[in-house]
Amino acid sequence: MRKTEIEEYPESDRAPGCPHPRETYDLIGHGEAETRFLRAQASGRLHHAWLITGAPGVGKATLAYRMIRHILGGQSLLTTSMNVPESDPVAQRIESLGHGNFMLLRRPYDFKLKKIRTEIPVDDVREMGKFFQGTAAEDKSWRVCLIDTADDLNRNSENAILKLLEEPPAKALIILLSSAPGRLLPTIRSRCMHLPLRAVPEAEIAPWLRDRVDAPDAIIDAAVKLSRGGPGKAIALAQNADTVLKPLTGFLSSLDRGASKMDHILANSLATQNAGASRQLFWEALQDVLQAQSVFSVTGEWHGAFKPLPVSKPPETWQKLWDKVCEMQRVEAAINMDKKTVMSDTLSAIRAA
Repeated sequence: MRKTEIEEYPESDRAPGCPHPRETYDLIGHGEAETRFLRAQASGRLHHAWLITGAPGVGKATLAYRMIRHILGGQSLLTTSMNVPESDPVAQRIESLGHGNFMLLRRPYDFKLKKIRTEIPVDDVREMGKFFQGTAAEDKSWRVCLIDTADDLNRNSENAILKLLEEPPAKALIILLSSAPGRLLPTIRSRCMHLPLRAVPEAEIAPWLRDRVDAPDAIIDAAVKLSRGGPGKAIALAQNADTVLKPLTGFLSSLDRGASKMDHILANSLATQNAGASRQLFWEALQDVLQAQSVFSVTGEWHGAFKPLPVSKPPETWQKLWDKVCEMQRVEAAINMDKKTVMSDTLSAIRAA
């Protein structure tokens, strides 16, 4: 995909509201994983396939691009890290998808339907085979393919990937990202070096986020609490505070009152065509607050964002509301229901419970 297309069309590998990992050069919380890759490379026996797993926003793609810049010749600031600077020529070519020895496999944009496809088609995987079978664009250099994400492969695509994993070309590196590795073929998992990324502690995310986002402490604190240990998600929440955190705070603080116009305003705002990122973040934030409230109603200890809700309900009620919100989100995505109606009904159910 050309640079102009990158700028003009949406990218399936960009997390909602987050900076693109191709353009992200710092990594937080995964030094051990980075060291493990460096040691494997230094040993001269670098495995040909790496499966990086972890929750969305935890840093899988950010780590992968650091690995890619490093192995394709980017010059790190330190010999003990993969901290290749943005100014590095190799980094610039990778960022623009203009490096001949790098291939990105992701859900493509359908120009006819004008939307991102729901799966990575098998024909694209076959192009990956041609990429590795052809002559390297740069002599004596590795060829690298990033699959972001392997969760988007259909069964035919997985089988095509498996053939490449079974008979890897020389100096070929395949990096697969997955948030749900249990759904992948066991034979794919068994042929990859597994690199699991754990949730980053809130104590590490908070100062890192403050250095990067100009926002009040209340917004920073809420974003960190709702990040689920994902630095990328924390940034997305802080940057979308006006469409996610502030409206959510207003809704939650009004639960001790009757139906409010704000519910309809909120449902309308999250149903617009450009609100996809905010909507996803709102769904997840609402789930997390309800879960925290359920725990609070049993233990009296509050570990969620914002403050305990201004209404008292049995733990079973809070758990049922959490289940309902999760189900409504799944149904909306699966059946493509009217977004305004789904959100309005969900907010009304919480207020009426």
